Amino acid sequence: MTSVGLQTLINEVLASAEYRGYTTNGEDTLLAEFRMDVGPDFGVSVVGEFGGDDKFRYEYCYPYVMAGEVSTTQKITVEPRIREEAFAGVCEDARIGVTLIFHLQNLIEYSKRFSSGGNEMAEDTITGCRLAALSDEGTILMPLQKTDPILSRSNSFTDQRNALMKKAIDGDDNAMQSIAMEDMDLYASVNKHLETQDVYSIVDNYFMPYGVECDMYNIMGDILRVRKVQNKVTEETLVQLQVSCNDIPFTVQINEKDLYGEPMPGRRFKGVIWMQGTVDYPDAQV
Repeated sequence: MTSVGLQTLINEVLASAEYRGYTTNGEDTLLAEFRMDVGPDFGVSVVGEFGGDDKFRYEYCYPYVMAGEVSTTQKITVEPRIREEAFAGVCEDARIGVTLIFHLQNLIEYSKRFSSGGNEMAEDTITGCRLAALSDEGTILMPLQKTDPILSRSNSFTDQRNALMKKAIDGDDNAMQSIAMEDMDLYASVNKHLETQDVYSIVDNYFMPYGVECDMYNIMGDILRVRKVQNKVTEETLVQLQVSCNDIPFTVQINEKDLYGEPMPGRRFKGVIWMQGTVDYPDAQV
């Protein structure tokens, strides 16, 4: 996008924002966020500051999609970004197996709690988070055929592994060793099957960090729900998918033209995503 086009977009968001949030950001500055919806549950956010002269100074903008379902209730910590007035949410959910990092959407609400009670106060009252993601390229895969005995063994294995992961996170050395041994056995088993089978007929879903950006992931997960929506500005059709990956549900939005295959519940989505999220508070006001 050209600088002229970006400035036009910023001006439109400032003039037509459905959401306006403000909080003090120093003695003479005011942190502000403006959101303009361009469709159901998605739009553009502009963040900047008002100085002592009451002039708005743009800092950054980003596209957002909001999730309605709680993805995890595990402990969330929040870390400030270095280069801009933004925060990243960090979650150690045993179901994923990696540290989950996401761009924090409710910046103003967190900043208010942070400034009034400190980082611990702002984090200790978080009850969970709602995750959503944007993707610019994805593929639809057919589901794996699973019999009831296979499903039962899979669920039992998942429950046991999650229990071990929780113990390992708490510092249990025996649990760490058990997980390492399981991973070695699984690696050997997968390599053996790959001699005669396609990897996507063996791997059900996965969640892996992607590239150098900490909130980018390469995922494959089961599609639970599908909704097609329209961008009222560009008139493009977008697809909102409710995806479950490692038993964690979240929303993925992608332009229909960037999605290869026909999305349907029961099938799988594979693609690279940028993870966003909103942290919940018991007394939250949007």
